[in-house]
Amino acid sequence: MSDTSELALALHDATPPWLLSHLREWTSGAEDKGHAYLVISEDAEEASMFARQLAMQQLCHDLQDSMACGQCQSCQAFLQGTHGDLLLLQMPEGKTAIGIDQVREATHFLQQTALYGAAKLLLVRDADQMTLAAANSLLKTLEEPPGNALVLLSSAEAWRLPPTVRSRCQLLRLPRVEKGAALEWLALKVQVTAADAKHLLDMAQGRVVAACLMADSESLAAKEALVASFPALGQQQGGPPASWSGVDVSVLLSELLAWVEDQVRQMDAEHFYHRAQSWLLLHRCVAELSSRVKQGATPGKDIVIAELFRLCRSREHPAFADICGRFLSNLGREGVAS
Repeated sequence: MSDTSELALALHDATPPWLLSHLREWTSGAEDKGHAYLVISEDAEEASMFARQLAMQQLCHDLQDSMACGQCQSCQAFLQGTHGDLLLLQMPEGKTAIGIDQVREATHFLQQTALYGAAKLLLVRDADQMTLAAANSLLKTLEEPPGNALVLLSSAEAWRLPPTVRSRCQLLRLPRVEKGAALEWLALKVQVTAADAKHLLDMAQGRVVAACLMADSESLAAKEALVASFPALGQQQGGPPASWSGVDVSVLLSELLAWVEDQVRQMDAEHFYHRAQSWLLLHRCVAELSSRVKQGATPGKDIVIAELFRLCRSREHPAFADICGRFLSNLGREGVAS
C-alpha cells in the first residue's frame, strides 16, 4: 500500500491541455456514471495523470466549469498529498505486482466513513499489474461497492485485466494525441528545442507524458545508452552490453521489443521474406518473456540479460529457429514450428 505523496503536485500546471479538454467533455455528460472507472491510454503516465485529475474533480467541493477549483479544503488536501478520503494503490518498489493483501487493505479503507464529504476514493495505478488473486479480490468491491466508494483504475495494458473487472468499470479511452501537438507541448513544458523534444518523444516510444517525466530523470541517459547498444549486438564481443544492467528488466524487454519491431517495419518488400523470419522469432521470444515478467515471474536479472543477449547474438545463425524453440520450451510455451 502506498501513501498519496505522489499526488502532491500542481495538476493543472502539469497536465496537457488535451487531457483537461477530455476531462471537461467527459464530466459534462450524464450525471450518474457509476462507481468505478477504468482510464485507458497507450501511455501509462498519461492514464495515471488523467485519473488523478478525475479524482481531484470528484472530490472537489466547489467545481468551476466542471473542473476542480484547486482552492477548497478538499483540493488543497489533495494537492498536498494529505487527503484522508483518497488512497493510491500501486505496485510497491522492489515488487513485481500489486498483491491481494494490498487490495484487502484498500477495501477496508473504502468501507470507512468519509472525512471530507460523501465519497471515499481509491486510485489504482497500472491496474494491469494486479495479480489474479488481487484482481478477483477487487472484483468483489466492484460488484458490491460500499455506498460511498469510488474506484478509479488506470492502465496502458487493460487487456491484461480479467474481463470481469473491465466489465464492472466505465471505460474512459484516451485517444493518442497528434504528434505535432505533443511535440509543441513537450518542448514548451521542459523548455527544450524542437529537436530535443523529438528525441525525448522517441525515447518514450511516442508517449508524451512519459517523455515529459523522463526529461529531468536519470533514467533518460540509461535508456539512451540501452537503445544505442542494440544495433551493434551482432558484433558485440564478450558479454552483454554494460548498459543492460543499468535499467530494470521490464525496461530492457520493452525497449528491445520496440527496436525489433522497428527493424521489421523498416524492411522493404524485396528483403522481407528472407530476413523477417528471424526478427519475428526473436520478437516472439522476447514478448513471451515479457509476458511472464508482467504476470509476476521473477527470474534473476543476470539470467534474463544473458539469455536475451544469446538470442540477439544468434539471430543470424542457421540454427536460430532451434535456439528459439528451446527458449520457448523453457518458458513453458510451444516451440517454433519448422
